[in-house]
Amino acid sequence: MATFRILLPYNYSPNDQKAIRFAIDAFAGHGDTSVTLFHAYTPLPEIDVTASPENVKMRSGMTYLVTELKEKEAALKAVGDLLVENGFDPDAVTCVFKKRVKSAAEEIVERVAGANVLVLSRGAGKVTHFFTRSIYARVVTALRGVTICVAT
Repeated sequence: MATFRILLPYNYSPNDQKAIRFAIDAFAGHGDTSVTLFHAYTPLPEIDVTASPENVKMRSGMTYLVTELKEKEAALKAVGDLLVENGFDPDAVTCVFKKRVKSAAEEIVERVAGANVLVLSRGAGKVTHFFTRSIYARVVTALRGVTICVAT
């Protein structure tokens, strides 16, 4: 039986739901399969609120953004739970929610090092297609020796 080590980049889009469904349909139930759900978020700026009275006004906005990040991390874990509910071994599902240091494409390429299958989603919207094409193209052209599945 083949060993599948799947990397599934997740960006909370409807197309990512298609990638999750594809991974479940294609790989759930295979005994030797592991899945890494991966999201690299844009780091929040560090603001010294004591430096200026104007900076104090930004505190509520920063609090909102921190809360939003916590909600996204919980949502990623919920997707991991969904994978388990649909046939993946609980010990074989990992959620990686990390601060982005490089470009999104570079983060994915770096993370795929331990995987042999990459499941990507790709939408056909005109504006979003323009922006996501570069990430998609950079990831696909940078990888060798990895099976790439594209859910559309």
